[in-house]
Amino acid sequence: MSRQTQQSGFTLITSIFLLVVVALLSSYIVTLRSVQQTTLGYGVQGVRAMQAARAGIEWGIYRALPPEGGVSECSDTNEEFIGSGAIADFRINVTCKLQGIHTEGIIKISTYRLTSRAEIGVYGTLNYTSRELQSRVSESP
Repeated sequence: MSRQTQQSGFTLITSIFLLVVVALLSSYIVTLRSVQQTTLGYGVQGVRAMQAARAGIEWGIYRALPPEGGVSECSDTNEEFIGSGAIADFRINVTCKLQGIHTEGIIKISTYRLTSRAEIGVYGTLNYTSRELQSRVSESP
């Protein structure tokens, strides 16, 4: 018997082993890439939600402290609207409450508490994102 016929199965076993290892590594890399993409998407959605909540706070400040002697439209109100542009589809709920009016010398100062909550998606699902911000602002006539 020749020496070559005795060793012919060793190469086949090695190549099958290498194919299995390469396939497992490829599968792991694809899974890791998918997880990274999903995580990045959730991060971007969280940033968009924060911006939507900030937009709600700014809108509430404009309502509480109108420019140039306007009358405040912020007295225990709760309003909801849908964002547009980069914050499209976010439900933004803005609550404005009059915290109190106090006097310093002869100046009356009104203080308002603003809460803005931005949400997108259905609560309890993976695509749900929510952010909430609070702020206090004061005005003096």
